Amino acid sequence: MFERYTEKARRVIFFARYEASEYGSPCIETEHILLGLVREEGRFAKFFKAGYPDTIRKQIDERTPRRGKISTAVDLPLSKESQRVLKYAEEEADRLAQRHIGSEHLLLGLLREEHCFAAGILRQQGLQLDQLRQRLGEPVAVEPAPHRRRLRDTVQIHGSAWDADYVRDAAAKCREYSWHWQKQAWSTKDVVVHAGDNRISFDLSFARDTANFTLVKNGWKRDHCAVCRWELTESEDPGHSTGYTNGRDWVCVECYEKFVSRPDFFSSPYSDIT
Repeated sequence: MFERYTEKARRVIFFARYEASEYGSPCIETEHILLGLVREEGRFAKFFKAGYPDTIRKQIDERTPRRGKISTAVDLPLSKESQRVLKYAEEEADRLAQRHIGSEHLLLGLLREEHCFAAGILRQQGLQLDQLRQRLGEPVAVEPAPHRRRLRDTVQIHGSAWDADYVRDAAAKCREYSWHWQKQAWSTKDVVVHAGDNRISFDLSFARDTANFTLVKNGWKRDHCAVCRWELTESEDPGHSTGYTNGRDWVCVECYEKFVSRPDFFSSPYSDIT
């Protein structure tokens, strides 16, 4: 689904999924995509009003009460509105004859889903679809390399650059959730599916209620790293088939050994922070 997405656009979706889990939402809504854009794309700051990160967060908090957090091991679906946003983003890239779908196309996609919560917030920030299309098409001035200012520190995970502040916080939450992480091979799990709404449970005792639940052998086929969303699944590639788990959540080997098991990583002058 995300083959055409740039690395930044993929991280926007990752952050959106993280925001949805923090709010306890059963799906990824348009406001979560907007929060993902705010977290990932500092270059959009010129389009927003001063103090926009806090303003946007406050608006969403006022309308969306936080429920219990959802484990990062659970895949959350996109809402119908969010699915249309991604479709619009694809159309915006095609309209410009651009092969890759970037975060700018996601921003345009949010505005095209004009009745959604996120689009309303963007309009309050002064963003209009046609004007934004024109501004995004303007050439971006780039400072000469010797004078370019580094906007944020980054760390490398699986060959991609990640915001160091985000990784530090995600790793700290993993340590907060559990002090005991064990390295092991990933394997499929049996699950129980509720007949009414397709909710999934690992408590196989529910399967005794055959009228309402169905036991699915090896129905859980993948988990994702709680830090970088790296896929963990049964695979011939040891990078995907082995990770660290606390019995519920998973962390890929690189994130665990680099960040989770080294609390001092971000307070020490490691060469990996660039």
